[in-house]
Amino acid sequence: MTSTWSVAPDTRILAPAPISTRTRSIWLSQLVLGATVLAVVILLLFIQPAQLANATFTAGILLLVVITAVTMIAPWARLTSAAVLMVPFADLFAVGLLNLDGDLRFAFLWTFPIVWIALHYGARTLAVALGAVGVFLLIVASLSPGTDSTIRVVLIIIVLSFIGITLFVGSKRTRAFKRLLRQQARRLRATLDRATAQERRIAEMIDGIDLGIVRLSPGGELLALNAAYRRLYGLGEQEDPAHATVIEHTGVDGPEVPADERPFARAARGEAFAPETYWIIDAEGTWRAVTVSASPLASRSEDEASMLLVAREVTALLHAERARDQVVAMASHEIRNPLTVILGRAELALERDVDPASRDDFTVIEASAERMLTMLEQTLRDSRSSFTAPRGTDAIDLRGVLEASLVGVTANARARNITLHTELPPVLPVRGDAFRLRQVFDNLLTNAVKYTPRQGTVWVRAAVDRDLIHVDIGDSGIGIPADEIDRVFEPYFRSSAAGATASGTGLGLGIARDIVEAHGGTLTLTSRVDEGTTASVALSREATP
Repeated sequence: MTSTWSVAPDTRILAPAPISTRTRSIWLSQLVLGATVLAVVILLLFIQPAQLANATFTAGILLLVVITAVTMIAPWARLTSAAVLMVPFADLFAVGLLNLDGDLRFAFLWTFPIVWIALHYGARTLAVALGAVGVFLLIVASLSPGTDSTIRVVLIIIVLSFIGITLFVGSKRTRAFKRLLRQQARRLRATLDRATAQERRIAEMIDGIDLGIVRLSPGGELLALNAAYRRLYGLGEQEDPAHATVIEHTGVDGPEVPADERPFARAARGEAFAPETYWIIDAEGTWRAVTVSASPLASRSEDEASMLLVAREVTALLHAERARDQVVAMASHEIRNPLTVILGRAELALERDVDPASRDDFTVIEASAERMLTMLEQTLRDSRSSFTAPRGTDAIDLRGVLEASLVGVTANARARNITLHTELPPVLPVRGDAFRLRQVFDNLLTNAVKYTPRQGTVWVRAAVDRDLIHVDIGDSGIGIPADEIDRVFEPYFRSSAAGATASGTGLGLGIARDIVEAHGGTLTLTSRVDEGTTASVALSREATP
């Protein structure tokens, strides 16, 4: 049993190999000359057929035909530049044969090979070509001597030289200009590549941050949008933020914000606004809080102007603040109970007949407990640990505030054999919140006593200097290292020496500075390790009538 396989004929058509630019240029240069010679021959057939009987003329025509045919079939893509040069020189020889009869009627045909050489080769090659033409012209002049022949020869060599030199210089400049353009193009391409790479890196960085970012043109056109904004508002890759399905609300279960008052719409019409809090509900039905702000971006021209819209989810932050307020409220409430007991016991003790020293101690305990209760009530109202503004300002004598603070630390100073020195003017008039200023000096004096070794010294000096009241509280204590003194006002920061000496929270100095600055004053520290620290407070003086 035999099997027969049928093979379908290959019907694929092979595409012709592309013609190189070099080959096309050689063909064009030679075909122009060949076409011109063909036109001349046709013309001679009608007006002067006898010219075709001239042997040298006919030989020149045939040679040009052969050169043109060879030019069309030669593999120029594989040949060297020297091989290509043989074509225009062969044309020079063939044109010379056309002009050997002496009248030089066809001398203009030398222009074609001279132009070819001038455009594509160097000055030496052009000089050789012009020299070859000169040799032919000398031969012609010797065959038909005379003044007219000499003039004709001179004019032809001058014209050909002018054409060749002019084209050579122009071609050289053109090549130099092309090289310059190529260099500039490479530089521009490199610059574009760097700019593209940098833009890609910036886009990747922006997509990697948690903030939602949108950039809009002054006309409201979307210029850029990062991945965080898309995630926050549940947008797909091609969805328009102006038509997002996630809509801002004024609060949890609150009404929707009107379309023209939504952050994106406001930014699109060029409106700048500070961070505002909205509530949005995601696809899973979870409420999330976002703060959104818009601001114009700096630009060098109106064409580059744009608006930047920034959205940030703050749900966790709001929950944390709420939890903190609850903790503060609970702690304040729980602390108030034992303080009430302490205050009550101190009041009962003062109603009894006790010795003067004990009475002074109970008086200090009572005053301190009352102040502590006042601070707890303030904490319950504010639910925060930092001070932002005085509760109210009155004309007060700061000397009385300082003396009250000194009474509060006297017992601790006496227990540690620390000497207290005071230099206070009779009156220190300021305008402020006496309760809050007492909190400042209590903190500074408590720190001075706490961080001063036994048998050390703490001093308080005050002075009136024109429009300012200066109060310096210094000690001979452990001091603060120079590289840490700028950080002691930071919340929860404690210097290394302080941490090893006594307990603390690291909040007192920051709170004290906030209070002083809220009164328009300043609080600064100077210190040397193992020599002591000085806290300087400057407050505006109250004008006296």
